Amino acid sequence: MATGHDNPPVSGPGDGAAHPAAHTEYRIAHLEERLARSDLAELGMRIEARGDAVHITGTASTVADRETILRIAAAELPGVAVRADITLADVTAPDPDRSEELS
Repeated sequence: MATGHDNPPVSGPGDGAAHPAAHTEYRIAHLEERLARSDLAELGMRIEARGDAVHITGTASTVADRETILRIAAAELPGVAVRADITLADVTAPDPDRSEELS
C-alpha cells in the first residue's frame, strides 16, 4: 500500500497579507464544497485550520486524485500554508489463490 505521509507544504505564506481566522474558516468551507462538487466528489478529506496553516488529512484513491486535491487546495487557499497527510487507498485486487483472514 502506498502512502503520502509527510508531504511538504502545498503553498507558502504568500505575499504576507493577513488572513483572519474567520476568513480562513470560510475559505476552508468553500474548499470542502468545491471538492464535493468536483469530478472527485471527495467528501472524505478532513480539512482544518491549525495555527497559521491548514491541514488536510484523508485517503485518496489514486496519485492523480491526491494531486488534484492539493491543486484545488492551493487555488482556494492562496497565501495560506497548506500541509497534507493524504494517503493512497490500496486498490489492488485480492489474490484469488489466497484465502482472506478475518479477525
